[in-house]
Amino acid sequence: QMIVARDGISGTNKRAYSLFWSSSTNTIRFYVWKSGNSTQSVSSTSTVTDGNWHHVLAVNDGSDLKIYIDGVLEGTTIGGGGTIQSGIIDFYIGRRVGFVTTLQAFWDGNIDEVAVWNSDQSSNVATIYNSGSPSDLTSLSPVSWWRMGEEANHSGGTWTLTDQGSGGNDGTSTS
Repeated sequence: QMIVARDGISGTNKRAYSLFWSSSTNTIRFYVWKSGNSTQSVSSTSTVTDGNWHHVLAVNDGSDLKIYIDGVLEGTTIGGGGTIQSGIIDFYIGRRVGFVTTLQAFWDGNIDEVAVWNSDQSSNVATIYNSGSPSDLTSLSPVSWWRMGEEANHSGGTWTLTDQGSGGNDGTSTS
């Protein structure tokens, strides 16, 4: 089940990254596609199956991939980081585009406080996690930050998510 993704139809420059819960291992996994469509990944060491809220931070620091669960470093793939393919697919919250452009891997649960940075946030993990209480991330300059419920508007059967980051990437629900 996908948490966030820029992951679509396989092929060069159509995949960038995905963060998801793996039902086969009950762990959180972070995949990146680098030039030439090569794949690198990192997984959490603990299982996430208790039905409680959890904070997930996935990091590509330029050299390595890291994943934090509830403020604790759970996994590192040394040498797995680097330049991610830019990808031509849209950014999705709670799903991804499948191999025949259908939507799939829907998240079965709630997602809140989604933020994306274009820099390593490992040194800010305690501030971002904030002991499980969402806080104001403005000082950390996220490229995009969707507060979800706090800043979402519903009209005519469609949700609009206002980007609280610097990117101006407002989102709209589909399907």
